[in-house]
Amino acid sequence: MSNTMALSLSQTTAATFENLAMLFPESVLTPEQKAEPLDVGVSVDFRGPLTGRLVLRASQCVLPAIAANMLGEEESRQIPLQRDALGELANVICGNILPIVAGADAVFHLAAPVVHAEDQRPSRDDDAPEARVTFGIEDGRVEAQFFVFADSAVTVGAT
Repeated sequence: MSNTMALSLSQTTAATFENLAMLFPESVLTPEQKAEPLDVGVSVDFRGPLTGRLVLRASQCVLPAIAANMLGEEESRQIPLQRDALGELANVICGNILPIVAGADAVFHLAAPVVHAEDQRPSRDDDAPEARVTFGIEDGRVEAQFFVFADSAVTVGAT
């Protein structure tokens, strides 16, 4: 995992949470945040000059705040809306990191976000993430992973 890729993913993820969900990710997690499971995940597949996936996992306890802030509501208790909000965050993070990775002129197709349960692994067996970042948010945590599949035609970071 390159430091440049991890920094780009970190900055993109933090900015997306701040701007879209009006939540401020903390890079240093409290013991309570570390203990919260990452029990909801979404993935966004992409293809173009690179083929891969962005996976965004979160503690269930942060989803109501994410959805409420994104929808402009007091509190969102509807689980489908909470998961849709997490999916939208993943979609925006993916769309914002790809030009950083592949260059501003690269054209990608992004698939719709797919929700995964805790026990589902939305990665392929032989692929390791190019970058992974974890943040504390509210009483829980979120983790973003950026995968470039081994069969991609272009090396990550090439412009």
